[in-house]
Amino acid sequence: MVESATTTEIAPPLVAAQVTETSSPPPTETTLPLSRTTPETVNSSSTETSTPRVPPALSLTSLRNEAHRLSQSGLRYIFGADHPDEGGMDCSGTVQYVLEKLGVDDVPRTSYNQYYWLKRKKLLDDVHGRRAEKKLFQKLSPGDLIFWGGTWKSGHKVSHVMFYLGYDPQTDTHWMFGAQGKRSKGEFGNGVDIFEMDLDRGGRLIAHGKIPGLVYE
Repeated sequence: MVESATTTEIAPPLVAAQVTETSSPPPTETTLPLSRTTPETVNSSSTETSTPRVPPALSLTSLRNEAHRLSQSGLRYIFGADHPDEGGMDCSGTVQYVLEKLGVDDVPRTSYNQYYWLKRKKLLDDVHGRRAEKKLFQKLSPGDLIFWGGTWKSGHKVSHVMFYLGYDPQTDTHWMFGAQGKRSKGEFGNGVDIFEMDLDRGGRLIAHGKIPGLVYE
């Protein structure tokens, strides 16, 4: 759980914004395939019509589409909640819900168990300690889970988790998705939303990890 001031001005992120990847595993992307109103489409050169493009269930595109959909669903931050039908979710509940919807099995419920889940699968890079921010961006890729500690008195090494969505060089902004805290509002004015990534917001960086089986398209 991360507490912060409410966003006062809403910018239009993730709408044909240019992004660059921050590490080598996925191929280079040039656009962030999200729209405020429509799914991604592929133009047909012969008919001049648009055909809906259906990405693989567990893909970066599907993850971003689901993040965008939930961000516009009016969901609040609710500690202990893990389904939109409850009116909101907390950080780890959001991660579990999204990953299970995309087809990932056996996703733990809490942020610290999600951290150890990826660690056991050897999909985790620990970055805590000195120069944590620099170490984070050496291998960080869109779709990664980012873990923080000390954001609240959880009694565990890890206390907060969110999805990293990508970087917009036009605004020099890194974007992430998840549930931020009761006083945090994202780009659509909700507690479960898309947020500018502010590494100085509170707590300390612990690690980032890859989603098992994620296809980078």
